[in-house]
Amino acid sequence: MTTSSTKTQKSTPAPAKRTAAKPKAEKPEATEPKASAPKVPAKPAYRDVEGFAEALKSAKAAAKGNTDVTQALQLVTHLAWKTPGGNVGWAKGTTPNVVAYADDMAIPEGTSIPDALAAALAAADKGAADKPQKDALAVLTKVVKAHA
Repeated sequence: MTTSSTKTQKSTPAPAKRTAAKPKAEKPEATEPKASAPKVPAKPAYRDVEGFAEALKSAKAAAKGNTDVTQALQLVTHLAWKTPGGNVGWAKGTTPNVVAYADDMAIPEGTSIPDALAAALAAADKGAADKPQKDALAVLTKVVKAHA
């Protein structure tokens, strides 16, 4: 006996897609651009300023043997990685001697870089023992002040 089964399929019509016409966005009226302050390029770090490396090298050479000046110049070297708009903050690689010297000079973290450099250069100048040291520091101070 053979039985054949017939499946009855009901065809259900697919629901009609509703497509509403999307309102077209109106073109914005031409407006004048908002006036904003002109962008001023950030100043480079002190160590990247023309003449700084040479002036620092000259000051260090003149200061050999004078720890009052060399300590101050070591602080200047570390501060020179910053830009004039920055503040004193110590990186992991900063030697403890530099941090201690800055603390002794009352240059805490957060002090503006130009103020910190001015204090360090003033201390170096105060410790300078002879004319070559004073002259080399004067050149370095001039370069630093011109960049601030």
